[in-house]
Amino acid sequence: MPTRLLIEQFDPVRPKPGGIDTCIRGLVKFAPEDEIIRIAGVDAIGDKPLGKWQEYEIGGRTFQFMALTRLDHANLTRRIPHSVRLAQGLRKYLPKADADIVQTHRVNVGDVALRHFRGVPHVQFMHSSGDANLKLGSVSFFRRARGFYRFLERRVVKHSRAVVIFSRDGAERLQAFSDNVHFSPTWYDPTEFFPAERESDIKRRVLWACRIEPAKNPELALDAFARTPEDFHLTVAGSGTLEARMRERAAELGLTDRVDFRGAVPKGSVGNLMREHDLLLMSSRFEGFSRSIVEALGTGLPVATTPGGEPNGLVVEGSNGARAAEAENPAQLADAIVRAAELSAADAATSVRDLSAAIIVPNLLSK
Repeated sequence: MPTRLLIEQFDPVRPKPGGIDTCIRGLVKFAPEDEIIRIAGVDAIGDKPLGKWQEYEIGGRTFQFMALTRLDHANLTRRIPHSVRLAQGLRKYLPKADADIVQTHRVNVGDVALRHFRGVPHVQFMHSSGDANLKLGSVSFFRRARGFYRFLERRVVKHSRAVVIFSRDGAERLQAFSDNVHFSPTWYDPTEFFPAERESDIKRRVLWACRIEPAKNPELALDAFARTPEDFHLTVAGSGTLEARMRERAAELGLTDRVDFRGAVPKGSVGNLMREHDLLLMSSRFEGFSRSIVEALGTGLPVATTPGGEPNGLVVEGSNGARAAEAENPAQLADAIVRAAELSAADAATSVRDLSAAIIVPNLLSK
Protein backbone atom coordinates (compact mmCIF):
# COMPACT_ATOMS: atom_id res chain seq x y z
CA MET A 1 0.00 0.00 0.00
CA PRO A 2 1.33 3.50 -0.80
CA THR A 3 2.55 5.60 2.11
CA ARG A 4 1.92 9.35 2.14
CA LEU A 5 4.01 11.53 4.46
CA LEU A 6 2.38 14.85 5.43
CA ILE A 7 4.62 17.56 6.88
CA GLU A 8 2.89 20.39 8.71
CA GLN A 9 2.81 22.22 12.07
CA PHE A 10 0.06 19.85 13.21
CA ASP A 11 -0.62 18.25 16.58
CA PRO A 12 -3.15 15.37 16.53
CA VAL A 13 -4.45 16.06 20.04
CA ARG A 14 -4.38 19.89 19.94
CA PRO A 15 -6.54 21.20 17.10
CA LYS A 16 -5.53 24.57 15.73
CA PRO A 17 -7.99 27.14 14.37
CA GLY A 18 -7.80 27.39 10.62
CA GLY A 19 -8.39 25.47 7.44
CA ILE A 20 -5.11 23.55 7.22
CA ASP A 21 -5.64 21.69 10.50
CA THR A 22 -9.21 20.78 9.56
CA CYS A 23 -8.08 19.75 6.10
CA ILE A 24 -5.49 17.31 7.45
CA ARG A 25 -7.97 15.78 9.87
CA GLY A 26 -10.39 15.27 7.00
CA LEU A 27 -7.69 13.73 4.81
CA VAL A 28 -6.90 11.21 7.54
CA LYS A 29 -10.51 10.39 8.32
CA PHE A 30 -11.69 9.96 4.73
CA ALA A 31 -8.53 8.59 3.09
CA PRO A 32 -9.02 5.40 1.05
CA GLU A 33 -8.40 2.22 3.02
CA ASP A 34 -5.40 1.32 0.84
CA GLU A 35 -3.56 4.58 1.67
CA ILE A 36 -1.14 4.68 4.63
CA ILE A 37 -0.91 8.14 6.21
CA ARG A 38 2.05 9.37 8.24
CA ILE A 39 2.30 12.90 9.64
CA ALA A 40 5.46 14.70 10.74
CA GLY A 41 4.34 17.62 12.87
CA VAL A 42 4.78 19.40 16.20
CA ASP A 43 4.24 18.82 19.90
CA ALA A 44 2.05 21.72 21.00
CA ILE A 45 1.48 20.64 24.61
CA GLY A 46 4.70 18.91 25.70
CA ASP A 47 3.42 15.33 25.95
CA LYS A 48 5.16 13.67 22.99
CA PRO A 49 8.70 12.41 22.41
CA LEU A 50 10.54 14.04 19.55
CA GLY A 51 11.67 11.96 16.60
CA LYS A 52 9.62 8.82 17.38
CA TRP A 53 6.65 7.41 15.49
CA GLN A 54 3.52 6.90 17.58
CA GLU A 55 0.01 5.78 16.67
CA TYR A 56 -2.95 8.17 16.89
CA GLU A 57 -6.53 8.01 15.72
CA ILE A 58 -8.84 10.50 14.00
CA GLY A 59 -12.40 9.62 13.13
CA GLY A 60 -11.79 5.92 13.57
CA ARG A 61 -8.72 5.94 11.30
CA THR A 62 -5.30 5.05 12.78
CA PHE A 63 -2.16 6.79 11.52
CA GLN A 64 1.45 7.31 12.57
CA PHE A 65 2.66 10.66 13.88
CA MET A 66 6.12 12.02 14.69
CA ALA A 67 6.73 15.30 16.52
CA LEU A 68 9.68 17.18 15.00
CA THR A 69 9.74 20.13 17.41
CA ARG A 70 7.89 21.61 20.38
CA LEU A 71 5.97 24.83 19.73
CA ASP A 72 2.56 26.39 20.23
CA HIS A 73 1.30 26.26 16.66
CA ALA A 74 -1.59 28.61 17.50
CA ASN A 75 0.75 31.40 18.65
CA LEU A 76 0.75 33.93 15.81
CA THR A 77 3.10 36.36 17.61
CA ARG A 78 6.11 34.02 17.34
CA ARG A 79 9.59 35.45 16.74
CA ILE A 80 10.92 32.51 14.74
CA PRO A 81 8.69 31.21 11.94
CA HIS A 82 7.16 27.88 12.83
CA SER A 83 8.23 26.53 9.45
CA VAL A 84 11.89 27.15 10.31
CA ARG A 85 11.64 25.08 13.48
CA LEU A 86 9.75 22.39 11.59
CA ALA A 87 12.53 22.26 8.98
CA GLN A 88 15.18 21.94 11.69
CA GLY A 89 13.35 18.96 13.19
CA LEU A 90 12.94 17.43 9.75
CA ARG A 91 16.68 17.47 9.13
CA LYS A 92 17.36 16.07 12.59
CA TYR A 93 14.78 13.29 12.80
CA LEU A 94 13.84 12.37 9.22
CA PRO A 95 17.01 12.22 7.12
CA LYS A 96 15.17 10.03 4.59
CA ALA A 97 11.55 9.94 3.44
CA ASP A 98 10.09 6.62 4.50
CA ALA A 99 7.19 7.24 2.14
CA ASP A 100 6.13 6.99 -1.49
CA ILE A 101 4.73 10.55 -1.58
CA VAL A 102 5.59 13.65 0.46
CA GLN A 103 2.83 16.22 0.92
CA THR A 104 3.09 19.75 2.34
CA HIS A 105 0.60 22.54 2.97
CA ARG A 106 2.76 25.69 2.89
CA VAL A 107 5.13 26.66 0.07
CA ASN A 108 8.06 27.36 2.42
CA VAL A 109 7.71 23.88 3.93
CA GLY A 110 7.26 22.51 0.42
CA ASP A 111 10.56 24.05 -0.65
CA VAL A 112 12.32 22.49 2.36
CA ALA A 113 10.77 19.09 1.60
CA LEU A 114 11.77 19.23 -2.07
CA ARG A 115 15.38 19.91 -1.13
CA HIS A 116 15.43 17.44 1.75
CA PHE A 117 13.73 14.51 0.03
CA ARG A 118 15.22 14.76 -3.44
CA GLY A 119 13.67 12.39 -5.94
CA VAL A 120 10.59 11.58 -3.86
CA PRO A 121 7.31 12.60 -5.56
CA HIS A 122 5.95 15.76 -3.93
CA VAL A 123 2.37 17.05 -3.68
CA GLN A 124 1.77 20.65 -2.61
CA PHE A 125 -1.54 21.77 -1.12
CA MET A 126 -2.24 25.53 -1.20
CA HIS A 127 -5.10 26.84 0.93
CA SER A 128 -5.46 30.29 -0.60
CA SER A 129 -4.76 32.06 -3.87
CA GLY A 130 -1.17 32.65 -2.74
CA ASP A 131 -1.82 36.38 -2.49
CA ALA A 132 -3.27 35.92 1.00
CA ASN A 133 0.19 35.82 2.55
CA LEU A 134 0.93 39.25 1.07
CA LYS A 135 -2.30 41.14 1.78
CA LEU A 136 -3.48 43.51 4.49
CA GLY A 137 -4.32 41.51 7.59
CA SER A 138 -1.95 38.64 6.93
CA VAL A 139 0.20 37.51 9.87
CA SER A 140 2.65 35.73 7.58
CA PHE A 141 6.30 36.76 7.65
CA PHE A 142 6.10 36.83 3.83
CA ARG A 143 4.14 40.08 3.87
CA ARG A 144 7.56 41.70 4.31
CA ALA A 145 9.26 39.50 1.68
CA ARG A 146 6.88 39.33 -1.25
CA GLY A 147 9.52 38.69 -3.88
CA PHE A 148 10.95 35.78 -1.93
CA TYR A 149 7.49 34.27 -1.49
CA ARG A 150 6.84 34.44 -5.24
CA PHE A 151 10.22 32.78 -5.88
CA LEU A 152 9.41 29.91 -3.51
CA GLU A 153 5.92 29.58 -4.95
CA ARG A 154 7.17 29.25 -8.53
CA ARG A 155 9.87 26.78 -7.53
CA VAL A 156 7.51 24.53 -5.59
CA VAL A 157 4.85 24.61 -8.30
CA LYS A 158 7.34 23.72 -11.04
CA HIS A 159 8.95 20.83 -9.15
CA SER A 160 5.90 19.20 -7.53
CA ARG A 161 4.20 16.20 -9.05
CA ALA A 162 0.89 17.88 -8.33
CA VAL A 163 -0.36 21.11 -6.78
CA VAL A 164 -3.85 21.19 -5.24
CA ILE A 165 -5.14 24.70 -4.62
CA PHE A 166 -8.40 25.71 -2.94
CA SER A 167 -8.82 28.89 -4.98
CA ARG A 168 -10.11 29.16 -8.53
CA ASP A 169 -8.27 32.43 -9.20
CA GLY A 170 -5.08 31.05 -7.69
CA ALA A 171 -5.27 27.93 -9.83
CA GLU A 172 -5.68 29.98 -13.00
CA ARG A 173 -2.63 32.09 -12.09
CA LEU A 174 -0.39 29.14 -11.19
CA GLN A 175 -1.35 27.04 -14.21
CA ALA A 176 0.92 29.37 -16.17
CA PHE A 177 3.88 27.68 -14.43
CA SER A 178 2.73 24.05 -14.51
CA ASP A 179 0.10 21.79 -16.03
CA ASN A 180 -0.02 19.87 -12.74
CA VAL A 181 -1.95 22.59 -10.87
CA HIS A 182 -5.46 21.44 -9.91
CA PHE A 183 -8.24 23.57 -8.45
CA SER A 184 -10.35 21.89 -5.80
CA PRO A 185 -13.25 23.03 -3.68
CA THR A 186 -12.94 22.28 0.01
CA TRP A 187 -15.33 19.90 1.74
CA TYR A 188 -17.45 19.35 4.82
CA ASP A 189 -17.73 16.31 7.06
CA PRO A 190 -21.34 15.09 6.77
CA THR A 191 -21.09 13.24 10.08
CA GLU A 192 -20.68 16.59 11.86
CA PHE A 193 -22.30 19.16 9.58
CA PHE A 194 -25.94 18.39 8.76
CA PRO A 195 -29.14 20.44 9.08
CA ALA A 196 -31.19 20.75 12.25
CA GLU A 197 -34.34 18.64 12.39
CA ARG A 198 -36.52 21.72 12.10
CA GLU A 199 -35.91 24.93 10.17
CA SER A 200 -36.65 28.21 11.95
CA ASP A 201 -39.70 30.07 10.67
CA ILE A 202 -38.03 33.42 11.33
CA LYS A 203 -34.26 33.53 10.87
CA ARG A 204 -32.58 36.02 13.17
CA ARG A 205 -29.73 34.10 14.80
CA VAL A 206 -26.50 35.03 13.02
CA LEU A 207 -23.16 33.27 13.53
CA TRP A 208 -19.70 34.77 12.92
CA ALA A 209 -17.18 31.94 13.37
CA CYS A 210 -13.61 33.04 12.67
CA ARG A 211 -10.26 33.68 14.25
CA ILE A 212 -10.49 37.29 15.44
CA GLU A 213 -7.63 38.53 13.29
CA PRO A 214 -7.24 41.43 10.83
CA ALA A 215 -7.80 39.27 7.73
CA LYS A 216 -11.27 38.33 9.01
CA ASN A 217 -12.29 42.01 9.32
CA PRO A 218 -14.17 41.66 12.64
CA GLU A 219 -14.98 45.37 12.96
CA LEU A 220 -16.73 45.30 9.57
CA ALA A 221 -18.86 42.41 10.85
CA LEU A 222 -19.99 44.50 13.83
CA ASP A 223 -20.47 47.70 11.82
CA ALA A 224 -22.69 45.78 9.42
CA PHE A 225 -24.59 43.95 12.15
CA ALA A 226 -25.33 47.27 13.89
CA ARG A 227 -27.38 48.22 10.82
CA THR A 228 -29.64 45.15 10.96
CA PRO A 229 -33.05 45.17 12.69
CA GLU A 230 -32.92 44.95 16.48
CA ASP A 231 -34.43 41.45 16.60
CA PHE A 232 -31.29 40.04 14.95
CA HIS A 233 -28.73 38.50 17.33
CA LEU A 234 -25.08 37.72 16.65
CA THR A 235 -22.84 35.02 18.11
CA VAL A 236 -19.07 35.51 17.81
CA ALA A 237 -17.27 32.17 17.99
CA GLY A 238 -13.51 32.54 18.02
CA SER A 239 -10.56 34.20 19.66
CA GLY A 240 -7.52 36.12 18.49
CA THR A 241 -5.40 39.22 18.74
CA LEU A 242 -8.32 41.57 17.99
CA GLU A 243 -10.78 40.08 20.47
CA ALA A 244 -10.48 42.92 22.98
CA ARG A 245 -10.93 45.50 20.24
CA MET A 246 -13.96 43.63 18.88
CA ARG A 247 -15.59 43.63 22.31
CA GLU A 248 -14.87 47.36 22.66
CA ARG A 249 -16.38 48.04 19.26
CA ALA A 250 -19.53 46.11 20.14
CA ALA A 251 -19.92 48.28 23.25
CA GLU A 252 -19.30 51.48 21.25
CA LEU A 253 -22.07 50.48 18.82
CA GLY A 254 -24.52 49.68 21.61
CA LEU A 255 -24.59 45.99 20.70
CA THR A 256 -23.82 44.52 24.13
CA ASP A 257 -27.30 42.96 24.42
CA ARG A 258 -27.32 41.69 20.84
CA VAL A 259 -23.85 40.11 20.58
CA ASP A 260 -22.73 36.98 22.44
CA PHE A 261 -18.99 36.33 22.58
CA ARG A 262 -18.48 32.56 22.97
CA GLY A 263 -14.68 32.42 22.68
CA ALA A 264 -12.90 29.63 20.85
CA VAL A 265 -15.20 26.67 20.22
CA PRO A 266 -13.77 23.12 20.06
CA LYS A 267 -13.83 21.71 16.55
CA GLY A 268 -16.07 18.85 17.56
CA SER A 269 -18.71 21.32 18.77
CA VAL A 270 -18.87 23.58 15.71
CA GLY A 271 -21.56 21.53 13.96
CA ASN A 272 -23.85 21.72 17.00
CA LEU A 273 -23.16 25.45 17.30
CA MET A 274 -24.15 25.98 13.67
CA ARG A 275 -27.40 24.09 14.21
CA GLU A 276 -28.25 26.63 16.95
CA HIS A 277 -28.15 29.41 14.35
CA ASP A 278 -29.94 30.42 11.17
CA LEU A 279 -27.27 31.97 8.97
CA LEU A 280 -23.53 32.62 8.73
CA LEU A 281 -21.88 36.02 8.41
CA MET A 282 -18.53 36.10 6.58
CA SER A 283 -16.75 39.47 6.63
CA SER A 284 -13.26 38.36 5.55
CA ARG A 285 -11.02 40.51 3.39
CA PHE A 286 -9.83 37.37 1.59
CA GLU A 287 -10.29 33.61 1.71
CA GLY A 288 -9.22 30.71 -0.45
CA PHE A 289 -12.22 28.38 -0.42
CA SER A 290 -13.70 28.98 3.01
CA ARG A 291 -14.31 25.78 4.93
CA SER A 292 -16.58 27.64 7.36
CA ILE A 293 -18.89 28.58 4.49
CA VAL A 294 -19.02 25.02 3.14
CA GLU A 295 -19.70 23.64 6.61
CA ALA A 296 -22.37 26.26 7.27
CA LEU A 297 -24.15 25.50 4.00
CA GLY A 298 -23.94 21.79 4.76
CA THR A 299 -25.63 22.53 8.08
CA GLY A 300 -28.40 24.47 6.32
CA LEU A 301 -27.20 28.01 7.07
CA PRO A 302 -27.48 30.52 4.21
CA VAL A 303 -24.44 32.82 4.05
CA ALA A 304 -24.06 36.60 3.95
CA THR A 305 -20.60 37.40 2.61
CA THR A 306 -18.18 40.01 1.38
CA PRO A 307 -16.65 39.55 -2.10
CA GLY A 308 -13.36 38.35 -0.60
CA GLY A 309 -15.06 36.09 1.92
CA GLU A 310 -16.32 33.78 -0.82
CA PRO A 311 -14.50 34.47 -4.11
CA ASN A 312 -15.25 31.17 -5.89
CA GLY A 313 -18.93 31.61 -6.77
CA LEU A 314 -20.25 29.04 -4.29
CA VAL A 315 -22.58 31.53 -2.62
CA VAL A 316 -25.29 32.39 -5.14
CA GLU A 317 -27.43 35.46 -4.51
CA GLY A 318 -31.01 34.52 -3.73
CA SER A 319 -30.28 30.77 -3.67
CA ASN A 320 -28.03 29.89 -0.75
CA GLY A 321 -26.90 33.32 0.42
CA ALA A 322 -26.35 36.98 -0.34
CA ARG A 323 -23.35 39.10 -1.29
CA ALA A 324 -22.21 42.63 -0.59
CA ALA A 325 -21.01 44.20 -3.84
CA GLU A 326 -18.18 46.12 -2.18
CA ALA A 327 -15.53 44.78 0.17
CA GLU A 328 -15.66 47.39 2.97
CA ASN A 329 -19.26 48.56 2.87
CA PRO A 330 -21.12 47.81 6.14
CA ALA A 331 -24.48 48.98 4.79
CA GLN A 332 -24.27 46.55 1.88
CA LEU A 333 -23.20 43.72 4.15
CA ALA A 334 -26.11 44.50 6.51
CA ASP A 335 -28.51 44.28 3.57
CA ALA A 336 -26.95 40.94 2.63
CA ILE A 337 -27.61 39.64 6.15
CA VAL A 338 -31.28 40.58 5.87
CA ARG A 339 -31.60 39.01 2.40
CA ALA A 340 -29.88 35.79 3.49
CA ALA A 341 -32.33 35.49 6.40
CA GLU A 342 -35.14 34.97 3.88
CA LEU A 343 -33.59 31.90 2.26
CA SER A 344 -34.24 28.19 2.75
CA ALA A 345 -32.09 25.93 4.91
CA ALA A 346 -32.87 23.03 2.59
CA ASP A 347 -31.64 24.95 -0.45
CA ALA A 348 -28.44 25.87 1.40
CA ALA A 349 -27.72 22.23 2.25
CA THR A 350 -28.54 21.02 -1.26
CA SER A 351 -26.08 23.49 -2.78
CA VAL A 352 -23.09 21.63 -1.30
CA ARG A 353 -24.25 18.02 -1.51
CA ASP A 354 -21.39 17.27 -3.93
CA LEU A 355 -18.80 18.71 -1.51
CA SER A 356 -19.01 15.92 1.04
CA ALA A 357 -15.61 14.74 2.30
CA ALA A 358 -16.46 11.21 1.18
CA ILE A 359 -16.54 12.51 -2.41
CA ILE A 360 -13.76 15.12 -2.42
CA VAL A 361 -10.99 13.54 -0.29
CA PRO A 362 -10.41 10.29 -2.24
CA ASN A 363 -10.16 12.35 -5.44
CA LEU A 364 -7.57 14.68 -3.91
CA LEU A 365 -5.44 11.81 -2.63
CA SER A 366 -5.29 10.35 -6.14
CA LYS A 367 -3.13 13.32 -7.29
